[in-house]
This record gives sequence, C-alpha cells and structure tokens, in this order.
Amino acid sequence: MSINKKSSRRISVRDDNYIWTVSPGSGYIIMIAEHEITRGMRLEVYVESDIDSAWVNFPNTEHLNMKIVRPSDVEYFICQALDQGWTPKVKGIPVVFDFDSKFLKRRLS
Repeated sequence: MSINKKSSRRISVRDDNYIWTVSPGSGYIIMIAEHEITRGMRLEVYVESDIDSAWVNFPNTEHLNMKIVRPSDVEYFICQALDQGWTPKVKGIPVVFDFDSKFLKRRLS
C-alpha cells in the first residue's frame, strides 16, 4: 500500500525525491516515507511522543513528551536508513526503525 499523495509531503534527500507522512499512535508517532517514483520498500520510523494525547490532558501538558517530526528530522531519518541498508527502490516489506532521540535502531520482527 502506498502513501496517499494528498496527505503527504515531498522531500529531496541525496538527489532523490521521497514522499512522507506522519501517523499518530499511542505514545508514539510513526513517520512513513517511500521513494516518490519507484514506490518500493517503505520506511517506518517510530518516534516516542505524547503529542496525540495532549488534548486529553489540556491544560496540564508539561509532563508530556511533545516531540513532533519536522522535515529536518525526516531528512535525517532517510539518511540514517539509507546508511543502514534501506533500499527504497526495491520492492519488499517495510523497513522499521525506532528513534532513540539520536539514532535509528532497526526494529526486529
């Protein structure tokens, strides 16, 4: 299944174009990216964040991890994933990583 172009953003990394989007989860957000043209293997990065539950706790949000994913984060995630063997132009199962606030760590199935 590919990313919907209407709900995604475009980014250029290392002379290639990708599309990406962010999906909320419970206690995390998931950044999903794939090559814009080839649509091969997807990249999924799980980032710890309470941003989706902020409205539930409003106005007492000071204890929440309000991490958001910025385009600069997406560029970093894509570069790290490429360096760790992600091949976005080859068909296959999604490559999944956890972000530990500094580096991507491959999630084992």
